Amino acid sequence: MKAISRILLLASLAVAAAFTAAALDLPVKKIKGQQYYYYKVQKNESIYGLSKRFGLTREEIVRHNPSAADGLKKNMMLYFPYEEYAEHVPVDPDVEVVEVAEVEPELPATAPRITVMMPFNLGSSASESSSKMALEFYKGLLIAADSLASRGGQHIEICVYDTRNDPAAVRTAMATDTILTRSAVIIAPDDAATLNAIGEIVRGSSTYVLNVLNFRDTTYLTNPNMMLANIPQQLMYETAVKGLRMEMPDYTPVIIRSATGRNDKESFTAYLTESYRADGIEPIEIEYNTNLLSADLDVLPTDAGQKYVVIPSSGSLAEFNKFAHVLKSMRDRMAASEFEDNVAEPARLAVFGYPDWTAFRGDAQDLLHKLEATIFSRFYDDFNGFGARNIEADFKYWYGSAMTESIPSTGIMGFDAGTYLIKNLRANDGQFSPTNPESYSGIQSTFRFERVNDEGGYVNTALYLIHYLPTGRMSARVL
Repeated sequence: MKAISRILLLASLAVAAAFTAAALDLPVKKIKGQQYYYYKVQKNESIYGLSKRFGLTREEIVRHNPSAADGLKKNMMLYFPYEEYAEHVPVDPDVEVVEVAEVEPELPATAPRITVMMPFNLGSSASESSSKMALEFYKGLLIAADSLASRGGQHIEICVYDTRNDPAAVRTAMATDTILTRSAVIIAPDDAATLNAIGEIVRGSSTYVLNVLNFRDTTYLTNPNMMLANIPQQLMYETAVKGLRMEMPDYTPVIIRSATGRNDKESFTAYLTESYRADGIEPIEIEYNTNLLSADLDVLPTDAGQKYVVIPSSGSLAEFNKFAHVLKSMRDRMAASEFEDNVAEPARLAVFGYPDWTAFRGDAQDLLHKLEATIFSRFYDDFNGFGARNIEADFKYWYGSAMTESIPSTGIMGFDAGTYLIKNLRANDGQFSPTNPESYSGIQSTFRFERVNDEGGYVNTALYLIHYLPTGRMSARVL
């Protein structure tokens, strides 16, 4: 127990320790008669990491080095006026992170509190995936707390409780521990029994329970204190179909289905078919054996500028490889026809797919870009984006290892949740409000909560529509 507990504690104490330097510990040189501290950027360093190392804020680094606003590059030189920083006294952080099993926080009794209740399983020799996920989520949340520490605003207290997947122990702790009973928000585990126990205890109180990991839980439908942080499946399907029809209003839907392979998205294609039929539009259905062939697409006329959007009945990589190349060939033929004199308006072919496709890499990912595919997803996993790269670099700098490769990224999930909650509490004078501000867009997630009914709680209604661009990048908008 002690070893893992110390890891959590040391991570939290690093928040405060990073701000204790009294002056910059850097070499000095004279430039045009003025003295400057200077530093040569090393490979993979970030503004965030250097702000912790130097005891400066991001704003200070960028103010004296404007080019750093676009990110740091190896061998870039950073300069800081000697006179200003020789007597530099950094701003103390106003978010203090504590591990409740080891340290009693010394903050005002009225400080709003965020409590992370997850199965860290301290002291256990078992290396469960849920424990690793909990720790990585917490590490991401710590980075969020630290990044907001020097921006001013109300003190926020962040506490941790190890649930160990033991609902009975959680009930006992919540009945006696003031650290838990005084929380504005509790971030709950994915274990259904523990999640439900927490929800029942806080029912009718001023404490909200944020469920970020259990996608299937439905207690938010009847418990006004519960918040489901990820859009539920049926609402996701409804929103995705609306988004498709809004993006491609004059495209005829074409559902392709394998006669022998997996058709794991039949529930989605069935809802899509029902939606189009309600407006008098009959989707075209094409069934193929083993692999989709060019001949299978002969039922789609292309002589009068027709527009089709293909929706497969499977989201698996194996099935994608059976139809993607043929769809690309058809798109290429349509694009070539634009240059033919006898074609008044060329036909168009679009591809609409699933969250599963965000995990594709290599040739499959390259094909998504060539198809200019559009997908729907709860998360926007742009790992090449500026924000994601910065968090990855900060995570490695803080903890000495990279975040676990997963979709969605658990570390970034913790960062987004932490940033959202802290900003929400500050915006509402220490009281948490699920609907004010109306929405928050993070690096990987967008939170936009709506109450489901008079007796129930809140559900996140935000869904991403992601476009794969031929340039190799992605763009996204929130539906």
